[in-house]
Amino acid sequence: MELIDVIFLNALHVIVPLAVYLFYIAYKNIYDDRENELAIIVMIFSTLYVILKYNSQFFYDIPMFMVNIPLIISCVKKNNIAILISAVAACFYYYDFFAGYLWILILEYLLFWGIYKFFSNKISVQWLTIIFTLINMIYIGTLITIIYENDLGIYYLEIVFSSVIFLIVTQLVIYLFDKTEDVLQIRMKAKEIEHDKQIRTRLFQISHEIKNPIAVCKGYLDMLDVDKKEQVKKYIPIIKDEIDKTLVLLEDFLNMNRTKINKELLDINLLLTEFVQNWKPYLKNHEIKNDFELTDYEVYINGDYNRLVQVLDNIMKNSIEALKENPEIKLWTEIKNGKFYIYVRDNGEGIPKDIMEKINEPFFTTKKRGTGLGVPFSTSIIEAHDGKLLYESEFGKYTLVKIILPIVEWY
Repeated sequence: MELIDVIFLNALHVIVPLAVYLFYIAYKNIYDDRENELAIIVMIFSTLYVILKYNSQFFYDIPMFMVNIPLIISCVKKNNIAILISAVAACFYYYDFFAGYLWILILEYLLFWGIYKFFSNKISVQWLTIIFTLINMIYIGTLITIIYENDLGIYYLEIVFSSVIFLIVTQLVIYLFDKTEDVLQIRMKAKEIEHDKQIRTRLFQISHEIKNPIAVCKGYLDMLDVDKKEQVKKYIPIIKDEIDKTLVLLEDFLNMNRTKINKELLDINLLLTEFVQNWKPYLKNHEIKNDFELTDYEVYINGDYNRLVQVLDNIMKNSIEALKENPEIKLWTEIKNGKFYIYVRDNGEGIPKDIMEKINEPFFTTKKRGTGLGVPFSTSIIEAHDGKLLYESEFGKYTLVKIILPIVEWY
């Protein structure tokens, strides 16, 4: 095999596992130190395995310096476990070439460890790599001199060439790490900016929504003459109504921003049965025709009972408010592809297409006393259950709400 092919293959042995690791952390947005350390160790093991299993020598009498690249990667990431694993693997690899001189190899890596611990925060990784390369050249040259009885001259160029290739590939690896870190930092900053933007937007929206009823209250209080009983009787209920509206808005806003889900194994059909039993008397008293098709068998999910009931209650209230002539509400379920589907359909006025597009926007509402937080709040709860909340409607005819939840095989 030609030398260029050998160099290219050895570089691939290092770069391919490294690229998989970099793509993984970039795709998964891993910022947790423990998860990142585990990914690094897996990558180091993979790189060492590929290098040791499929390595090709530049020169048959000279050991391959590429085996030290996982050690440099471990130093870049400051992972002590990975450094130890890489150093031990390199020692055993060199031992095949220099049997009987393991103690010299151990001294080499102990020397590098001491230099790394002392200089790691004082010099760049690039300089640390150059220092290690020089140490490795000296030790390998010394061992070859001992084994081949001081005849180092014929191996001098081979050792230098191997070291240069090692430095080039190592610098490429460090460059890839630096660029990946830069990309992750940019993504983190973008995420923080977006989060701050959402907070500012919500604060602006809530302040705007609260300002309106407070302005109404102030207006009526300015006009109020306590000596005129007719004004008191007329204005006080209006002021009270506006204050109630503000309190409801604040309560919904707080609920939406502190959605806490306490999941446990629960029978979703049992939950639905209790939900239906609670609503049936109300529907009967208001002469709303209802059709509830529930099954008796057990279907388990990981869910928060109270939060799911909140969602169902919100859907039911919205359906009731939309009803007009010949009011009717239907609820039924089915299982498809390991998912549990809950359908709630009403024959109310439906939702126009332009409103449907904004249905999940906080504070958007067409109701006089609505806060516009019910649907976004319900959506956040269902998504916290790894599910979906979908709406389908035809204006003037019906609205269909679908709740999709993953089923748990618990037996």
